[in-house]
Amino acid sequence: MPMLEANTTANPVLLGEHETTGLIPVGFEFEGQGTRYDHFEVSTDGFITFVWRSRHRSPPARVSLVEDWTRFGGGCVTYEVRGMAPRRRLIVALTDDGPGAAALQVTVHERTGIVEVRSAGQSFGEPTTRQLDIVQSSPLRENSARKMG
Repeated sequence: MPMLEANTTANPVLLGEHETTGLIPVGFEFEGQGTRYDHFEVSTDGFITFVWRSRHRSPPARVSLVEDWTRFGGGCVTYEVRGMAPRRRLIVALTDDGPGAAALQVTVHERTGIVEVRSAGQSFGEPTTRQLDIVQSSPLRENSARKMG
């Protein structure tokens, strides 16, 4: 049974409703569905997006963090890389500051590209493993979920 990672407190980014962190380096490269990724952004609209920014443009991939299109009202995203190559893990925590104070933890595994999502109440058992969904590029999407300065 996998152990729950201790939440990270490193690299805090405060977000409001309908905001994203902007692109952040993952800290390593990983592969999902035959595409490499090295940057990510988290949105309070309930998803994390991965892109490849180092060499050439490839389609972004998105992972839904919540079921049924629930949104976070705003809150704090923290992230850090743990472990040593080739078994590093990116740990991203999103804590909602609204009523109910939802919290999620996302773990991305370097070697396998597996993305795991856990809710704060899920302290034991298997995390939910999420598939990377390739996102079709759209100017509307790029302008609609930008981090407000």
